[in-house]
Amino acid sequence: MAIGMTMVSTAFPEVPDASKIVDLDFASAAFRKNAHKLVAEWAQNPPFYVVKAGPPQVIVGRYAEVNEVFLDAQRFASQLPKGSGYEQYDKFIGTQFMTQMDGEQHARLRRLLLPAFSSRRMQQLESDIAQAIEKMLDDIERTGPAFDGMEQYGAKLVVAALVATMMGLDEERRQILLDYQEILPIATAIKPGEPYPPEVQVATKRASDLAHQVIAERRAGLRSDFLADLVNARDRGDKLCDEELFGMIFGLFGAIAATSRSAGGALYTIYTHQEALDQMIADATLIPDAIEECLRIASNGYFTFARVATQDTEIGGTAIKKGMIVRPSPLAANYDPTVFPDPLRFDIHRKPRRIMSFAVGPHHCVGNILGRTTITIAIRRLLTRFPKAHLADPNFEPTYIGAVGELRLQCLPMRIQ
Repeated sequence: MAIGMTMVSTAFPEVPDASKIVDLDFASAAFRKNAHKLVAEWAQNPPFYVVKAGPPQVIVGRYAEVNEVFLDAQRFASQLPKGSGYEQYDKFIGTQFMTQMDGEQHARLRRLLLPAFSSRRMQQLESDIAQAIEKMLDDIERTGPAFDGMEQYGAKLVVAALVATMMGLDEERRQILLDYQEILPIATAIKPGEPYPPEVQVATKRASDLAHQVIAERRAGLRSDFLADLVNARDRGDKLCDEELFGMIFGLFGAIAATSRSAGGALYTIYTHQEALDQMIADATLIPDAIEECLRIASNGYFTFARVATQDTEIGGTAIKKGMIVRPSPLAANYDPTVFPDPLRFDIHRKPRRIMSFAVGPHHCVGNILGRTTITIAIRRLLTRFPKAHLADPNFEPTYIGAVGELRLQCLPMRIQ
């Protein structure tokens, strides 16, 4: 895989209305600290422009308009240009994943991917994930009573419950994935025209080599697991070629971390609402609806994959020039008071429907059931094993890290009793 960048001469479109420019630095600590409040404001205002390095961005936050962007691939394409200024949107560092495709190309890969998420495979994964979670809780009990709800639980869902069970990777290979995920914030924060730093290139090369090894092993029939289903996927005689398999598996390496971010948000939300926590402990049937509310109010980030305007258009009264980057915010849409009254209030009895956390339309996340299931099992087992668990500091102030668009808890100090 080529990790270097293909540079092209880029002329970015001009902002049609300077009065709608908002000065925001998404990579700053100040923005992250106030992100939920700021994003809630996006949900009540028309789309606006952010002008930094690279092409102008149009930020879309109101529910109906976010929905419009997701559904209209003709005006808002997922495949972005390459070259100077667009590096920050290349989350997979030169590899094309299906989230960055549209039309028949995307539909074909989606058809071939879906069998890997069959009910048979999901049932097997659910059992394996539950066993992995029990082992994580055993470790917490053995080293407790203090534990880090993010480092020892939320983040470990990626390693123990998903990477190990879905991909069958040993400890050495899991570390390669963790190293790759850790460099993504660096890779998506480089300035226009800058080369990727050496640590990014090394981690990406190792992950790339691993993806190729995984494909070869599954083709040889050495394992039967989720990745084997992907390698062996067929649709009316069609199948994924090695290049497509590489893009799919490499993309999954980067995308799977979303579950840890969502789990961290769910833990922090639940354990800062004692009344709701007590109700969930007393009645476990409330947990699925509570998780859905957690996904609404504290999902894994404030941006999903960017789109590019394919023509001069407008949305919500804001003019958009061809070539502008359009950034729909699922989290902002989840805070739209016209759809979710009193949106910043955590209510486990809300039963939210049509949340945007997994997008909608052709790019609706195919792994949404797996993500929901993993987090639900994790919360249910934690509450059952440690009903007296609580935050170590009732006045704990969260710190968020991660790439632009992500809100990943840095830590969550807790105690099991």
